[in-house]
Amino acid sequence: MKKLLFIPAIFVALVVTAITQSPQSALAGGIGNNYIAPSVSFGGGSSVFGIDGKIGVADNFSLRPFVTFPSGGTEYGTSVTYDWDLHQASLPITPFVGVGIDFQSSNSNTQTKGFAQVGADYNVSDSVALLGAVAIPFNGGNTSVTLGAGLRF
Repeated sequence: MKKLLFIPAIFVALVVTAITQSPQSALAGGIGNNYIAPSVSFGGGSSVFGIDGKIGVADNFSLRPFVTFPSGGTEYGTSVTYDWDLHQASLPITPFVGVGIDFQSSNSNTQTKGFAQVGADYNVSDSVALLGAVAIPFNGGNTSVTLGAGLRF
């Protein structure tokens, strides 16, 4: 667990940087507004390290692939989200809502789950984005909260 302490430190540094910089226009979905972000998910009484991404596929639609590493296995999947364009509001925030599918494998057990997702991206700069998302499983499992900070490309 001590090895994961650098993630909250990076997150705090990026938030401080975001607050002290002047806001930039948000970019909804679309090609060229992508990122890959190390992240931490909280839910069900545990925290899990992972990697989240965003790939814009149309003006307001994105694929958000992820992989996490819970104890004893791997979880991966993607969601399709609608990204609101707040470009005219002069806010560097892009809220999103969508649905996804999640595959979890551990030892000899494999599970597939669907989920709804809501969250927002905060574009700190042309090269850094912060992610906050909540995933609500359709099968009544544990709701999870994901925080990440990554590189835009």
